[in-house]
Amino acid sequence: MEITVATKAARQIFDDLLNIEVNVISTAGMTGRKMPDAHQALLDIITHYNTFLCRVGPEIDGHWLRQGRPEVLVHTNVNANEPNASRRTNAGGMLAVELRTDPVPLVVSVATFDELRERAREAEAVHRHLRKSMPQLDDGNAVILRRIFRNCDQIKNILRRDAVARAVEGGVERDASPEFSLPLTADELITVRKVWEVGIEQILMQTVAQLDGDIVTRVDMAHAVASRDQVQHLHQGTLQIALAHWQFMFQTLAQMTSSAFRSFLAR
Repeated sequence: MEITVATKAARQIFDDLLNIEVNVISTAGMTGRKMPDAHQALLDIITHYNTFLCRVGPEIDGHWLRQGRPEVLVHTNVNANEPNASRRTNAGGMLAVELRTDPVPLVVSVATFDELRERAREAEAVHRHLRKSMPQLDDGNAVILRRIFRNCDQIKNILRRDAVARAVEGGVERDASPEFSLPLTADELITVRKVWEVGIEQILMQTVAQLDGDIVTRVDMAHAVASRDQVQHLHQGTLQIALAHWQFMFQTLAQMTSSAFRSFLAR
């Protein structure tokens, strides 16, 4: 039984080490603080997403209004049996009403992240429509809008898990008790951490290294070209540190697993 538990634990860790991702992010300011408690991090995420949608939404909506607000496809499939209070498209999934540009309530709940998701998806769909006749529109905004609605989907799934749903029942605000804590699994905490760390910032360079040796690097040339050499040097240095740490983690895990297995056989 002990070796089964150890094997499962080792397999989970190995799964988590199958790839590493290194990002160079452009930001207007840095606080340097560590991620707060999970519920406070989620409130930070809501604040950042509100800020971005309230800034970008009016600009996109203004361009759309000047075109007469033609219908834009947002959802390809709309299930009438599953009503969504945040969804404002017609039965065909088309949107023809103004984008919502007011902030959502600062409360951790499925409803809040569903509202943010729908607002981001609507804005991204309109932005995609406008790009056909206005290629000068900043495509970086569309990237972040897609990031918002995909991340909101991940967070909604976390908040719907039974133990977490019970903890956030009624919503969680900034004045939550100091003793309050969300019962997140390690994987859920990692998801929240990544969403919190990346926020609404532009990713200038990204490298993903796989265990089988494949390494993929993506560069946002629109934002990195002005300081390409500096960004590349920074990214290369960070990647070398990450790969060294990755190798150390694998070696340590392999030694621990081997020692545990030998100890079990010696009994």
